[in-house]
Amino acid sequence: MTELLTRTTTSSRLGDDERGLSDGHGSVLSSVWARGVVSALWAAAVGCAVLVVVVLIAWAADSRSAASAASAIRTALQMWLAAHRVPMQVEGGTIVLAPLGLTLGLGWLVARAAAVLARGQQVEDPRGVGVVALAVGVPYGVVATFVAAAAHSSQVRPAPAVALIDGLLLGISAAAWGAARGVGLVRACWSALPPAVGRTAVAGLCASGVLVTGGLLLVVAALGAHAASAWSGVNALGGGAVGAAAVVALDLVLVPNAALAAVGYLSGPGFAVGDATTVSIGSVHNGPLPALPLLAAVPRSPAGVVVEVLVLATVVGAGIAAAVIVARLGERLLRTMLLALASGAVAGVVVAALVAIAGGSAGPGRMSAIGASPWQTGLAVAAEVAVVACGAAGAMTWQRGR
Repeated sequence: MTELLTRTTTSSRLGDDERGLSDGHGSVLSSVWARGVVSALWAAAVGCAVLVVVVLIAWAADSRSAASAASAIRTALQMWLAAHRVPMQVEGGTIVLAPLGLTLGLGWLVARAAAVLARGQQVEDPRGVGVVALAVGVPYGVVATFVAAAAHSSQVRPAPAVALIDGLLLGISAAAWGAARGVGLVRACWSALPPAVGRTAVAGLCASGVLVTGGLLLVVAALGAHAASAWSGVNALGGGAVGAAAVVALDLVLVPNAALAAVGYLSGPGFAVGDATTVSIGSVHNGPLPALPLLAAVPRSPAGVVVEVLVLATVVGAGIAAAVIVARLGERLLRTMLLALASGAVAGVVVAALVAIAGGSAGPGRMSAIGASPWQTGLAVAAEVAVVACGAAGAMTWQRGR
């Protein structure tokens, strides 16, 4: 009898413990989702608030403006949506151009919020990172839909459905990165891939990074060479000190777009600034350009020897960077060369995606095409990186006697 009572009591305690664990697990999940909503609201609110303050300051300082404060606030919300590459329907066409500097800033806010949430929830594995990414990214996309509705006006009409999709993409990707980085699980998440696949992907990403860095250096050098023209463009737009600061800020957030257009220039296909202006290493067709100081960096003539050397060094450096990473796997010669070819394909896909995001349309008419061609640039980068990486990785492997 005593034994039966003991068994019953033990079984009852086990059942209570299991229910407690189940309830605790449910409460943890609900806490993650609830806090994810708060984190998404915080990231969106801070981003919108900063833009609203900046736009209101510029509006108040511009004595020539006949717009109301409500219109200025809607403009700030439209800038927030533009950073997510949400199309804006205007009279006669569509504006689809994301200022990537602003996009990176908003992504940093989402990543920061996700990192705080992941640390608070004591995430310890990649699955937890995925839960945090969804908990923050999904409500962030929903918030973007409401912002699109609030930013709607008779002149500018954002697309709410695209705002939802783009908000989800930015929110989930930035939250995943922030959560993984916040709890030190970036390497653990990456190690879930097979070694050859992970190393090839890293090689392609590094090659892409070298090309983007080369494009950025090219833009900075061109701006330095035409600094006087760029500064005169700032003064020509007027608006005093506040107007000049606004123009400089706009140029700064567009620098990543210019760097990715320069990747098209480095790899061969070139880029366009409107329908009438196309630029490549060997040929330049100049047309009328907007009064934006950043456009002083657009070449007015075919590339000289110095620029050609920089282009060659950047492309070769990208291929060698990929080859070094692939060769560290220590595979045999044929497999190493195949992985080097695959790293070129990865670089082409990454660059094509980045160029597609950076380009777009600045409005109807002659500015309906801006940036490099994604598919042409991607194919050129894939071929160039693959050839250099294959040769360099093969030489490294051959030297090791494999």
